[in-house]
Amino acid sequence: YFKAFTKQFTTGENYKAGADRELQTVRQMMIDFLQNHTQELRPPACPPLDPVSSSDVTSLFDKNSRHYTAVVFESNNSYVGREVILDLIQYENIVVKRALNFDKPFLEKLGITSVPSCYLVHPNGSHGLINILKPLRSFFSSYLKSLPGVRKKLLLPLQLPVQENKEESTEVKVWKEFDKSKLYMADLESGLHYLLRVELATHKTLEGAELKTFKDFVTVSAKV
Repeated sequence: YFKAFTKQFTTGENYKAGADRELQTVRQMMIDFLQNHTQELRPPACPPLDPVSSSDVTSLFDKNSRHYTAVVFESNNSYVGREVILDLIQYENIVVKRALNFDKPFLEKLGITSVPSCYLVHPNGSHGLINILKPLRSFFSSYLKSLPGVRKKLLLPLQLPVQENKEESTEVKVWKEFDKSKLYMADLESGLHYLLRVELATHKTLEGAELKTFKDFVTVSAKV
C-alpha cells in the first residue's frame, strides 16, 4: 500500500493477511489503510470514515437540509458503515455517516434493538429507522440509492480550446474529464501489463518471499 501524496520514494507498506486472501479481507485492510491517513494526507475524494457521536446525530433531527442523511449504527469491529459510506460517495443528495453502539439509552430512544442498523434523516428533518430484510452492506446501499432524488453524480465534460493550426483551424475539441476517485479498467490493464511484461521480465527466477508474494498477487487478481 502507498499513502496518498507521497513525495519521496517509498517501497510501500506490506499488509499481511496470512492465509486469508478473500476479497472481503483485502477490502477491509484497504479501508483500514485509507482511514489511517491523516486529515491532511487523505485523498480529496475520501469522505470521513470515523464514527460520529450521539449529539452529532441528534443535531440532524428536525432541521431542513438539501439532502438525506443516513447513519449506520454498528459495533466497533464492523465494516458495514464504512463500506456503505464508500458505496454512496458517487451519489448526490445523500450523505452517509456511521455511529457506534456504545450509547445504549440513545439507541433505545431511536428504537434500535440490534446492529448494524440504518437510521435515515429526510431533507425535511423527519427521521426514522429503516426496516430492511437483512442488515447487510448490499441491502443498505441498494435502499439508499433508490431514495427519491438520489442519483449518480454527473461529470460535465471539460471544454478546452485545442488548435492544430492557428491559421487554418479554430475547432474546439472536448477533452474528457476523468473522475480521479474511480478506478478504470484501463488502469488495471496498464498496471498488469507493466507488472507482467516489465517488472517480472527483470527476474530470471522467482523464489522464496518473492515467489510467495507473486502467488498471493495472482490469487487476489483471479478473484477480482
